[in-house]
Amino acid sequence: RMCSPCLLVTNHEGQRFPVVKTSEDSDAMMFDRILCDVPCSGDGTLRKAPDLWRRWNCGMGLGLHALQLQIAIKACKLLQVGGRLVYSTCSFN
Repeated sequence: RMCSPCLLVTNHEGQRFPVVKTSEDSDAMMFDRILCDVPCSGDGTLRKAPDLWRRWNCGMGLGLHALQLQIAIKACKLLQVGGRLVYSTCSFN
């Protein structure tokens, strides 16, 4: 939908996204915009899934926090100065 000649869409583990170089002696490629759609704990879907209320506990929310943080940190390292990072998750916590 974007019709952009400079669009890169990946399905890769964000916390391990590789450093991209155009040649061996070039600097790492930096991105001007990054969208991180990180894994969620499911608590954002409580309204749609009433059975989740009985099963949900704090561990479900805390269990993904480290991964979500790793992805956000990696994205910040790949973002050029003045770039835009959009961070998306359905987790409330």
